[in-house]
Amino acid sequence: MTDKSLPELDWRVVLNRAAPPESRGWGRVRAAQLQEMSKALVVGGWGQCFNAVLIVYMLFGQVPLPEIGLWVGSLALLMCYIVGHRRKLGHRQLHSLPRRTLNRAAYHSIFFGLVWCVPARYFFEHANHGQQLALGVMTATMMAGAAFIFSPVPAAAFAYVAIMGVAVTHMLATTDSLVIAMIGPIYTTTMLIIVLLNGRAFMQRTFLDLRLEEREETVSLLLREYENSDADWLWQTNSSLALKNVSARFARALGRSAEEVEGMSLLDLLRTVPRLDQTARRALAQAEASVARREAIAELVIPVPVGDGIKCVELSGRPSIGKGGRFIGYHGVGSDVTVARQAADRIAHMARHDALTGLPNRLLLVENLASAIAGTKQDGSDCALLLVDLDRFKTINDSLGHIAGDHVLQQVAHCFETVISDDMTAGRLGGDEFAVVVPRVESRGELEQLCLALVGALQGPFLYRDQRLFVGASIGVAIGPRDGETVEELIRSADLALYRAKDGNGNDIRFFEPALQARAEERRRIEIALRGAVDAGELSLQYQPVVDAGMLRIGSFEALLRWHNPELGQVSPAKFIPIAEETGMLGRIGEWVLRMACREATQWPDDVAVAVNVSPRQLHDPGFIVTLISALTQAGLEPRRLELEVTETVFLELTAATQKILQQIQSLGVRLAMDDFGTGYSSLGYLRKADFDTLKIDRSFVQSISAEDPESSAIVRAVVALAGSLGMKTVAEGVANEEQLALVRALGCDRVQGYIFSRPVSAAAARALLAEQGAAAAA
Repeated sequence: MTDKSLPELDWRVVLNRAAPPESRGWGRVRAAQLQEMSKALVVGGWGQCFNAVLIVYMLFGQVPLPEIGLWVGSLALLMCYIVGHRRKLGHRQLHSLPRRTLNRAAYHSIFFGLVWCVPARYFFEHANHGQQLALGVMTATMMAGAAFIFSPVPAAAFAYVAIMGVAVTHMLATTDSLVIAMIGPIYTTTMLIIVLLNGRAFMQRTFLDLRLEEREETVSLLLREYENSDADWLWQTNSSLALKNVSARFARALGRSAEEVEGMSLLDLLRTVPRLDQTARRALAQAEASVARREAIAELVIPVPVGDGIKCVELSGRPSIGKGGRFIGYHGVGSDVTVARQAADRIAHMARHDALTGLPNRLLLVENLASAIAGTKQDGSDCALLLVDLDRFKTINDSLGHIAGDHVLQQVAHCFETVISDDMTAGRLGGDEFAVVVPRVESRGELEQLCLALVGALQGPFLYRDQRLFVGASIGVAIGPRDGETVEELIRSADLALYRAKDGNGNDIRFFEPALQARAEERRRIEIALRGAVDAGELSLQYQPVVDAGMLRIGSFEALLRWHNPELGQVSPAKFIPIAEETGMLGRIGEWVLRMACREATQWPDDVAVAVNVSPRQLHDPGFIVTLISALTQAGLEPRRLELEVTETVFLELTAATQKILQQIQSLGVRLAMDDFGTGYSSLGYLRKADFDTLKIDRSFVQSISAEDPESSAIVRAVVALAGSLGMKTVAEGVANEEQLALVRALGCDRVQGYIFSRPVSAAAARALLAEQGAAAAA
């Protein structure tokens, strides 16, 4: 027991005026205090009886008989009550007591103190000098006895000593000597301090003894459970490391009989364990070295062949040191951890492998990539990372469902396993994205052949319910350490290459180039600057006139977005609009364009409309109709003067909600135009899904038509005829010269747009064009 293990107790706790800092277990301490007090009452009772008889004998005839009789009677009644109370406690087994029970013992001591202060206070004046001295000695003796005998309950001893001290002080104060008079308070104070110190020491010692008893009971219980357990056992050796007292469970866990194991050297046992892998070999070698140095071994797991399987046994042990520091053997515990080790292996496998495909997941891929990069730094070789993204997987997922998608992913995983070599690692990063870690690269040609083999294998077909599904893949390649010296850098480089590969039509392979990093950095800067462009007032609109092909009058303007950033300068819409759409910023920017265009159109004549481009993502927003109505209402623009242009890409992910939005737009009176018709995903079926008012013929057809190119002219003529049959108007985009203008007019286009009339101009310039047109018409 050390000072640090003793609980801190102040005087309030010692005197039972406050609860201890740690209440748990103190009920048992109070029970021990009362039991010890009960034992001490036997000695105290006999001592008080002896002193009472001595006082009566000494003062008989000097103190009035009624007074001494009343005192003796009071003391007798109090003694009888205490004896009865003690007998009652003697028949009870006290385990824990509340504070109030201990306080009653203090009240009893107050009564005893009051009774015993009577001789010192009232009988003293009837006694002669010798008797007074005897009374003083008896009172002081009883105070000292209480300070030690009643110390288990400091509150009781404190009350008794305090009352008796007051009586002694009064008794000594009757003398003429100041020195004698001071003895009373000094002696009383000393006794009270002794009471507090003895009481606190008793309480601290009792608390620790009870804690030790609890621990011993717990240890005994654990040992009994250990001996009765089939999974755990105890083992020990002698000073020669020979196993002794081998239990049947220990021997059974080792796959042997107790007779075989008894007397076997611990080192021999460790040497006979099969070294199944590098981890086991390392652990056993360390354990043998520890035993040879007489050091502890902890959680040593050894594989034991049992039948057709392997059982895992865990051993822990410490050296036993006898007198004089002599080594007398090992003692330890053993456990059968086969089930736990199998579960741990499964958890470790699950933590590093994809549940669907069984391929390594991102965690294991990153670990292997880090190992490959470390290997390149040691031997100066190259490694590579291939990021593979399936091209048409989303279409399969959306059309056939996720079950079909999962089935395809499992077949894709098998393709990787058949293409890559044993030293490579192929894994799934998530979704339809995979990766291959190549730890050693001999040449770029080798990587190209590997990528071509993967693209060919992932092309398909993959079978699902008698359907032949074709996927394809795009691959981005980064070579380390050239394209990155860390895991993060190499993944970023491969990702940039993959992003570039997916810009094509699929089944493409791209190696990382420094220019890709420059483009990525430019894209990052554009994205950051674009986030504050609306609030900073950096966006503006320019307007390009759309002219009636017959009268050559401006019938509408197309609003075109422009962005000028103080740091980036004038940024092309071809650069920032795709970024805005990918990052989700196009919704807010599109709303700003719509409101500004509607507000500007109110400055024009009533027969001039404005056309605004709308992205598919805006049409997928359920709140778009509310935004459209708000823009028209706040600007005060008639719906017939607004035309929304959408591209054919909106029909690639056409849902019932999107189709409903298109119908709601037309029900408001707003016109719809299909922009860039004839490119990308042109299909006549799209024209049946929405009642368009205008078809805009893509500039690529307009710019290629000429008298020497009858094919382009035939396409334009067919589009014009189709639009006319469906009641739609046509707009020829990109008309740049007189020859093109004459041809599109001859082919029957209703309206014309292009540099031949005007480049996109500012709002003020657009109003000036309209003013000139109005003045010319008036003339």
